[in-house]
Amino acid sequence: MRKIQILLLLILCQTVYSQVKSTDELYKTAKKLDSLIFNVGFNTCDLSHYDSIVSDDLEFYHDKGGITSGKEAFTTSIRNNICGGPNKVRRELVPGSMKVYPLYNNNILYAFIQEGEHDFAEFYKGKWNKGSRAKFTILWILENKNWKMKRVLSYDHHL
Repeated sequence: MRKIQILLLLILCQTVYSQVKSTDELYKTAKKLDSLIFNVGFNTCDLSHYDSIVSDDLEFYHDKGGITSGKEAFTTSIRNNICGGPNKVRRELVPGSMKVYPLYNNNILYAFIQEGEHDFAEFYKGKWNKGSRAKFTILWILENKNWKMKRVLSYDHHL
């Protein structure tokens, strides 16, 4: 019986402490990177910083749009489809949905997983119209002391 209690305690501790708290420095870093990708890049179409935070070999998997491979293809897609289309699209992180999970190798942080939900709206006929809500998962890798968006899953888009 004692072994079962210890095992359950270990499982509970792993579940409780696997994601970082919203007050943790890594969470704040993830929030800042999210803002650079989406609030600055996606929403205002300032893509100038993408070169420093998007990995050259980015893989972006989208349940509606397929696979985008590479930083250049990703940046071009945002520029042409989000910023250059006839109707502007806006993305907002769903409050309270973001979670951050650190990844270690020999007790050294080398990456983290960011997951959450986001809402989209489209500016059409002079007003913002509610679009879809979707889930996302992003793998951020530490490359030469800089965080780079490496792998992205964008899925479960629904109204």
